[in-house]
Amino acid sequence: MNSNSILDSFIKLEGLSEEYRSRALRYFIPLSDLILSWKGNETLYVGMNGAQGSGKSTLARFIQVYLRECYSLSVVILSLDDLYLTRKERLVLARDVHPLFKTRGVPGTHDIKMGIDFINCCKSGNWNEAVCPAFNKSIDDREEKPNWHCLVEKPDIILFEGWCMGVAPQPDEDLVSPLNDLEAKEDSLGIWRRHVNEHLKGHYKTFFEMFSHWVVLQPKSFDLVVKNRIKQEVKLRSKLSTSNLKNAKIMSDSEIIHFVSHFERLTKWMWNIFKEQADVLIELGENHIVESMVVK
Repeated sequence: MNSNSILDSFIKLEGLSEEYRSRALRYFIPLSDLILSWKGNETLYVGMNGAQGSGKSTLARFIQVYLRECYSLSVVILSLDDLYLTRKERLVLARDVHPLFKTRGVPGTHDIKMGIDFINCCKSGNWNEAVCPAFNKSIDDREEKPNWHCLVEKPDIILFEGWCMGVAPQPDEDLVSPLNDLEAKEDSLGIWRRHVNEHLKGHYKTFFEMFSHWVVLQPKSFDLVVKNRIKQEVKLRSKLSTSNLKNAKIMSDSEIIHFVSHFERLTKWMWNIFKEQADVLIELGENHIVESMVVK
């Protein structure tokens, strides 16, 4: 299949506008070819970072389709979201450590060891033992085991995406003052944010070091993150039937604004560090328009 044929199918399947075609031709196909150039004889492990609603999941799926159709490569996509603790486990964490851990998202709310075990199985060639959980955001809980991600053979590329993939811990002195109203009102003593930072110093650091290359999508402001996250929730709502919507944990706009406040600190922090560390930095404007793509 040629590039336009691939895009015809992908745009229709994903329900995208025609604007995505020019964006893909100018940026995402060259990015896919660059990832191909990173590929050696062994499986390539690529981390993808992007704030909520930045389009990283769609981009990952495009890379998967493009490399499969053009080069017959198998690309496995996994998400840091898949590693979320169960709702019951987060409630225990909220009770024992800090109430803000009831909300999924920040480091400390993932079973990151499961991610480490998954990659270790892959790197040791034990593909049939490489199992990663799956998370269902509409019910805010982990899927049952029959729905988990399982590998049966060696893939060419493993692409692991997530909003805080690759982020380093902050200097302890940066944690002293609250960043926003949520931190000032609900974490005035800094217990939650210090606990998050301690997790980044431990297993998260180990996990992130397992990836050889990094692709980062970076909106130009945190206001855009909020807008994009609202759009994402509207899209999720539209996918659910009326009966499913009644039981789903879908957020209102005000709930999303409060939700995203949990991630403001690390989002702004990682924007600073990734300017130097990312192999590819994609800067985004309004409506996911790519303003630049910098390759290191």
